[in-house]
Amino acid sequence: MQEIRIGFGQINPVVGDFAHNSKQILQIMNDAAGKVDLLIFGELALCGYPLGDLSYRADIISATQEALEQLVAESAEPRLASLTVVLGHVSAAATHSDQQSSYASAHNSATVFSGGEVIGRYDKKYLPNYDVFDDWRNFVPGSSELLFELQGQRVAVAICEDIWHPEAPQRDELANAGVDLLVVPNGSPYTRDIQSRRRNAARSYQRGFAIAYANLAGGQDDLVFDGDSFLMGKDGQELYRAGMEPGLFITETKELEPVLDDEPQRLYEVLVTGLRDYCGKTGQDKVLLGFSGGIDSSLTAAIAVDALGSQAVLGIGLPSRYSSDHSLADAQQLANNLGCEFRVIPIDKAHVAFEDMVDLKGLAGENVQARIRAVTLMAISNSEGRLLLTTGNKSEIAVGYSTMYGDSAGGFAPIKDILKTDVWRLARWLNASRGKELIPMSSIEKPPSAELSPGQLDSDSLPDYNLLDDILRLLIEKTATVDEVVALGFERELVSEVDSKVRAAEWKRSQGAIGTKTTAVAFGSGRRVPITTRFGKL
Repeated sequence: MQEIRIGFGQINPVVGDFAHNSKQILQIMNDAAGKVDLLIFGELALCGYPLGDLSYRADIISATQEALEQLVAESAEPRLASLTVVLGHVSAAATHSDQQSSYASAHNSATVFSGGEVIGRYDKKYLPNYDVFDDWRNFVPGSSELLFELQGQRVAVAICEDIWHPEAPQRDELANAGVDLLVVPNGSPYTRDIQSRRRNAARSYQRGFAIAYANLAGGQDDLVFDGDSFLMGKDGQELYRAGMEPGLFITETKELEPVLDDEPQRLYEVLVTGLRDYCGKTGQDKVLLGFSGGIDSSLTAAIAVDALGSQAVLGIGLPSRYSSDHSLADAQQLANNLGCEFRVIPIDKAHVAFEDMVDLKGLAGENVQARIRAVTLMAISNSEGRLLLTTGNKSEIAVGYSTMYGDSAGGFAPIKDILKTDVWRLARWLNASRGKELIPMSSIEKPPSAELSPGQLDSDSLPDYNLLDDILRLLIEKTATVDEVVALGFERELVSEVDSKVRAAEWKRSQGAIGTKTTAVAFGSGRRVPITTRFGKL
């Protein structure tokens, strides 16, 4: 029995771009030729993932099949003769499942091929229907195993959720069949603890066989696939770990550092990847955002510069009569540090004009300033072809601390799934990692303020962010009730107030821009709550 040389093909697919995806796949096949025996790509790598309701379209399925046949034919070339490939794709289902009432007519599949011939196809059995996953809506479950021989070893295939399912009988069947290696294509998006969870799932599934876990890389809408393909030995020891980036990763046994969840460097790289690939895949190469001198816009600007380059980022200072001198100075300093263009457009003339037109009192008078800024930024966005980034963090978005059609306006929200305390943590880490003050310390250290009225501070209407974020993690990410949060030692009046704000802001979130998912429960497709409810406790 020979050892199988394994390679992971971590590609960054674009949904529906078969030429682009096939080119990446073929390039990695050529790079792997003669170096590996078994090359594994991620889930639905050929057509892109998540496919959503495009899985219902016959033309998508047909185009996928054509692209697959071309790659299979390419594998007959002498240079690729010794290579066995496992490739994820969508495929037509012969029959509809009587367990489903959806329009599903396709399988989530992986085909194994070598030397111009198809060895077999495996169809995903367990279809997730939680968080951002809609496989039960979009696919028909498979029902059979795929086993093949390679280098004297017995190899089987499973797809993503198949090994996460807690009661999957497959694992014992595979062990009884004498399987030596289980190949698992995945479309596993990043969350803060996903690296540990992946390895725990693999170890829990093992029954004396090794596992080669292959993942996608890159951003797709609000998701980022963070690579992290790995090889786990039969004893549950991790033998190899790939990086985050796309490319060919050839396994080798080496000493690995323990996995660290919620690591600032990885989190920041995910945020950069999310924005870069959203822009790249939607054909946008320039962005703008308001530079307020605050920490949120500062971190967002740094992410944008690292994603697209300083020449692609435009910062706009929009001071009002209530803006402090240090805010504009901090915004200018940020632009200098990042090397990006910065313009100043005072809004007081427009503010006065609105006051002359409409009798504005209280909150309406404050919010009109944010809306004037949004109109100004959108005008520049339209005239210069720049994507407007909105800079709200998860804490603010959770409790509705934003102005609709004001500071919430924009096409992408890079820090949407980052709590305020995480914003500070990342800003300090970024400065430390670069060895210089990239984000001005005054922006990090000054009390947060929207500066919409004299002396206004966030703390006037919100609890201390450290306390607020602790409560929000429980209410949102742990789906805890008010009583459950209070039982952990928090004051009932405060928890009830925060919970009420979260529920009242649902209508705002339903209209918000998408942004990179980083937590287990992100606003948007990862948390689906009715806008209109009358539950006393939700």
